[in-house]
Amino acid sequence: MNIQKLILSLIRALPASLVGKMAGPPLEIDGYRLDPYLHLASKGADLTPGDDLAAFRAGSAAALALTNGAPRRSVKWHDTQFEGPGGTLTMRHYKPARADDPQAAILFFHQGGLVILDLDTCHSFCTQMAEICGAQVISLDYRLCPENTFPAPIDDAMALWDYVQQNAGALNIDPTRVAVAGDSAGGLISANMCNLLKARGGIQPAAQLLAYPWVSTDTSEVGSMASCAQTFPLTRETMNLFNSCVFPDGKMMDHVLANPIDNPDLSGLPPAIVATAGFDPIRDQGNAYAEKLKAAGNDVTHYCFGALTHSFLSFGGVTRAAEQASAQLARDLATHLRVR
Repeated sequence: MNIQKLILSLIRALPASLVGKMAGPPLEIDGYRLDPYLHLASKGADLTPGDDLAAFRAGSAAALALTNGAPRRSVKWHDTQFEGPGGTLTMRHYKPARADDPQAAILFFHQGGLVILDLDTCHSFCTQMAEICGAQVISLDYRLCPENTFPAPIDDAMALWDYVQQNAGALNIDPTRVAVAGDSAGGLISANMCNLLKARGGIQPAAQLLAYPWVSTDTSEVGSMASCAQTFPLTRETMNLFNSCVFPDGKMMDHVLANPIDNPDLSGLPPAIVATAGFDPIRDQGNAYAEKLKAAGNDVTHYCFGALTHSFLSFGGVTRAAEQASAQLARDLATHLRVR
């Protein structure tokens, strides 16, 4: 085991009171108090993305590899490929030990501003979903920006939906029990899929899980974008970097696909589970999207995990609070994937 990961696991086992003393004075923002384990883990973290995108990608991936919780041993997984709109795409396919026959499925899309991170980012959470939901989970290694032009990641996600629907029999998947899920930029992808599939008609997602979703390109320094501008691990500066990579020269930055929160018709969408975090610059937009979904008449379960930060699906190795929040989201998703 990596020595840094071992240290994190040892700290995770300590009493919260002791960890709080190690972390120093509690950090409080907007009435929320940061989880002491996350507070300690954030000490000394470099929150500046820098000018070297390759280095930023490598550093971000390495950091989250340390903070992920342990994958569920009962779940088997393998990487495989299919042909997407821009070429061959890789997907990681998880299968639970116990499931209905045919099985429910969850299409998952990882965080990273559509610019960084990969299939390993939420690997542990994907095994957690597969075990708790008794469902196959398919996580997509979608094309990243700026090498690819937005909305390439959304096009890839839609292609995965079509692939699963067209091959449901061979995959032993019930096509009517397929949910979409994602965190941050993956939430953007999932939210857009629900709107696009509604417009297209046919089989619809059984549910949508949106964890701290990125649903607006607006980084105006107000609300949580101001109060959490320098919080670990996501900052307002990093959000601006993502915008510049995904929407060079502002191209498509105002498009509804970049801002699902501005969609004029959010009615008739799949049941939604929306989770935000207290220490997150995009907390307010996630909360507002959940409220807009409710106002449009949709079935919405909404949490704001006030002691947690952005990326908490990948922080199960740091604090039990993140693991417990992730498990709650998986249990809620499971209720929408039962045999109907």
